[in-house]
Amino acid sequence: MKGGKVHQTCACHSRSSVLTSLVITNDSVSNSLSVKGCFQLQERCLQNPLENLELTCGYLLEEDVKCLSQYPSLGYLKHLNLSYVPLFRVSLEHLGALLEKVAATLETLILEGCQIHYSQLSAILPGLSCCSQLTTFYFGRNFMSVDALKDLLRHTSGLSKLSLETYPAPWESLNSLVHVDWEIFTPLRAELMRTLREIRQPRRIFIGPTPCPSCGSSPTV
Repeated sequence: MKGGKVHQTCACHSRSSVLTSLVITNDSVSNSLSVKGCFQLQERCLQNPLENLELTCGYLLEEDVKCLSQYPSLGYLKHLNLSYVPLFRVSLEHLGALLEKVAATLETLILEGCQIHYSQLSAILPGLSCCSQLTTFYFGRNFMSVDALKDLLRHTSGLSKLSLETYPAPWESLNSLVHVDWEIFTPLRAELMRTLREIRQPRRIFIGPTPCPSCGSSPTV
């Protein structure tokens, strides 16, 4: 875990005296999340399977991501939220292993704002493609090329239950200020949608700088 003072919140939610949800957040993104430490704190409860795990707004080290893939209690997750946890300096093989482990149960996967680079993507694709129960997938605000996004979309071909999905604008459509150039982005988005429709029919999908899906604004269809 990174040095410095950590302002961390660890919230646990139980049902019938069995821990089903663990939420770990950080008040400052300059500090790291103590995944291992919080898990050790809840060691007795974590003998039971978790359904929901949220680790948000902080940094994870390599050993933390490895930790996630090794805890037996995480083998039946239904909801995994790592939003705004930068992962661009972390090897994602262990995250891929975790996705493979929870493939039969995972319904929600939130990797929004994780700054994942397209060169890292291949590590999680095999696991993601096995998540047959997945209904919600947030992947916006990551650094992806057009080819990487096409590869990602193709790996969702077997995810027939997906009803809401978000993806970033490809980096080729971003200008020097990292803003979307709409003249470039619009045809690229259409190209991505053609790629997706060749393998499955999406329900609600957002590509690029769109409003929050929860507000019900018009998705790319």
